[in-house]
Amino acid sequence: MTASWATLTVFDALPPAEIACGRLRVEGIDCVLVDRSLLQLGIVADGIELRVPAAQLEQARAALARDYSAELE
Repeated sequence: MTASWATLTVFDALPPAEIACGRLRVEGIDCVLVDRSLLQLGIVADGIELRVPAAQLEQARAALARDYSAELE
């Protein structure tokens, strides 16, 4: 039996999607990026979907909501 996945958010550019995915992985949350665009056909639509296991959806939302800017010099 496979776990069901849920869409956490959709990005319109790859770099922020990869950063968010990396943050989740550091927190121990599985994630996958799904490119919903049709760039190979010259069509940019629907962006890049960040999916996590449904059981980790709330944990993933909390992880991405954390603000670490106060820890920077």
